[in-house]
Amino acid sequence: MLNGGNLLFNRESLKPEKVIAGKLLADLIVSSYNKMGCDALNIGAYDLSLGVDFLRKKEKAAKFPFLSANIMDKHGKPVFTPSIVKKINGVKVGIFGICSDKLKLNKIPGGNKLKIANALAKAEETALQLQQQGADYIILLTTLNIRQCRRLGQRDMPIDLIVGSSKRNRISLPILVDDTYIVHVERGGKSVGRLDVSFLGPAGVQALSPAVRYKGKAVGDNLFLLNHFHPLKLDIPDHPEIAPMVKKVEISLSRLRQVKATQSMTIAGGGEKVKMAPGNSYVFAEACNKCHSLQFQRWQKTAHAKAYTSLIKNDKHFDEECISCHALGYSQAGGFTDLHQVGEFANVQCESCHGPGRLHVKSEGKTKLNRDLANGKMCLKCHIEERSPDFDLETYFHNVCGAAAMPKK
Repeated sequence: MLNGGNLLFNRESLKPEKVIAGKLLADLIVSSYNKMGCDALNIGAYDLSLGVDFLRKKEKAAKFPFLSANIMDKHGKPVFTPSIVKKINGVKVGIFGICSDKLKLNKIPGGNKLKIANALAKAEETALQLQQQGADYIILLTTLNIRQCRRLGQRDMPIDLIVGSSKRNRISLPILVDDTYIVHVERGGKSVGRLDVSFLGPAGVQALSPAVRYKGKAVGDNLFLLNHFHPLKLDIPDHPEIAPMVKKVEISLSRLRQVKATQSMTIAGGGEKVKMAPGNSYVFAEACNKCHSLQFQRWQKTAHAKAYTSLIKNDKHFDEECISCHALGYSQAGGFTDLHQVGEFANVQCESCHGPGRLHVKSEGKTKLNRDLANGKMCLKCHIEERSPDFDLETYFHNVCGAAAMPKK
């Protein structure tokens, strides 16, 4: 079990108020990976968000090595283990890690003590060393983008498999470049990839069953690869040991957010400013019901009408990253910022999409609402890939707003 990097945090640097929560999540991830039997983690930019010293402490708690062949100290010595060789089913497997040499050291605590060696040169050097150590199969774990991974495959290096974890990656299907197999999985922990590697005998691929032979791919004269891609859907049962660990951390995070919300109460209308016409404000869904009863009844049957309740059930109602998409007007002009006083702003309401409606109601519809649903752009502010992997604009539009509001083709 391997990870290409950018595992522990979701950005290059954490705001001070996010540090405690970040540490809790990092502890949970390392503990979970220990339970799952991880073999190696490559260090990426996001893993260094709290600095090298913090990461070295996490490595001591991990039952698997943190790898990087090109993160060096000022004396040119590797900060982490560059590579390992493991014997699996009689095969010597060499594994090493490379991070992008575009890593922004000025964003990393203590980054002035580090330097990043050229990624491509260090990859070639380390791969050759593993080959000299007798590795039968060599795996690179990396945060390099897909273009750089392709370049590695084209340089005739002894690298059999590249497991990528680029933060900009949108590719899940494997790619074969010469004899190097490149695989990525979707970002955000939404999927797991498995690669079955078969070393072929004299009979070659003909020795394999037809069911396997036609699904996989022969690489060179000796290897046969069969890739599996497993989306982590909600109906997959939770691990009996890891699930309680996750729940415990979620409770701790919820308490932290409640404390933060108490300490940071501010006047409504803070945060990102959105222009609002003089005299306009929010009137809430019940006001819309007077003239648009059919639409109101349709809305009441949707998940939008219960969006805030779903946060309460999952102890997420003090999470700023969640509340903005599950309530109306958070940190907007005329809205609210006190997470203890959500009140009538709860749930995704008509004005979440159409904009504030007081002038529209006061003029009995003569003043038009300032947002048009026809292009669906407002949906994509919340229904992004990482939050709504199954989101389909046309289907959602039809279910929530009806055929009249669907985008025109």
